[in-house]
Amino acid sequence: MRSMGGSMAILGKKAVWLAALCLFMGQGLAQVQTSNLAYQVANMVEDMRILDESIRSMRVELESMRRENGQLREQVSEYQNRIGSSMDQLATIGQVNSAVSKAVSALELRDEKMKNEIILKVNQEITDFANSVKKSIGGMPAASAKPDPTLRTSFPRNFPETGSPYIVRGGDTLSSIAKKFGSTVDWVQNANEIASPRHLQAGRKLFIPHN
Repeated sequence: MRSMGGSMAILGKKAVWLAALCLFMGQGLAQVQTSNLAYQVANMVEDMRILDESIRSMRVELESMRRENGQLREQVSEYQNRIGSSMDQLATIGQVNSAVSKAVSALELRDEKMKNEIILKVNQEITDFANSVKKSIGGMPAASAKPDPTLRTSFPRNFPETGSPYIVRGGDTLSSIAKKFGSTVDWVQNANEIASPRHLQAGRKLFIPHN
């Protein structure tokens, strides 16, 4: 009985130990499962933190991109305004160049017209002068084949210093002029150095000596 009781006691102790071991093992398994769950939760929390940081970083980058896009829009608008202003200036410059070209063309036409008028006027004056010279030459006596013995080459000052001016008219002669002032042909001829009475021309101004 003692042996059996001892065995039972031993079995009881073993059962207690086994129960304690099972309890310990159960607690250990629970602790292991709890530890694994905590590890998984910690990993999930870390992943959430990393994801949150990534989202925040993406938000910052997105905001930066928005600001850059705004700046780019402003720059594009400014460039468009500058281009528009430049085009307006180019149009204005083109208008000015066109006006200047028209003004230059008008001036050239006017200068050409004035030049032609001046040339015509000068040609007319030359023609008139040539005709006048021809008339003067035609009115002069023709050169004699022989020297005219009546031509005077010296003009002595044998006339009075007093006298009157006179402009020769058509039909005048030295004798008629001298008679008109009470002078002499010799005085008039010497005073005005007239080589021959036939050289007397209308319009010539003479000095008529007389007392």
